[in-house]
Amino acid sequence: KLFSFPFQAMVACYPGDGTGYVRHVDNPTGDGRCVTCIYYLNKNWDAKVDGGILRIFPEGKSYVVDVEPMFDRLLLFWSDRRNPHEVQPAYSVRYAITVWYFDAAERAEARTRYRNRAAPGQATSFSS
Repeated sequence: KLFSFPFQAMVACYPGDGTGYVRHVDNPTGDGRCVTCIYYLNKNWDAKVDGGILRIFPEGKSYVVDVEPMFDRLLLFWSDRRNPHEVQPAYSVRYAITVWYFDAAERAEARTRYRNRAAPGQATSFSS
């Protein structure tokens, strides 16, 4: 079974003051996130003026992939080490909705690891 529900979602708003997001991998620790889906909500976006490009650094490749956050664009990619990515500085307000779909077995293993790390009698919190 490749995907399972539930999923996690996030709404991001970059304020347009040159804010970006550093190069990272969405699932560096085996937390269960399998696929990252990003939906862009930015009408009349001009990357030359507004910036805010999502840059993907595919693992083992000598090139990068630049994705403009244009209105009604849906982007999907693997959440693991295969797709490190960053958001370059945005100079206009930039909106995106991100949804992560989970691998059921990996998510269950991550929950077990998290619970086992907690001290006896200590409350734990691990979102679905």
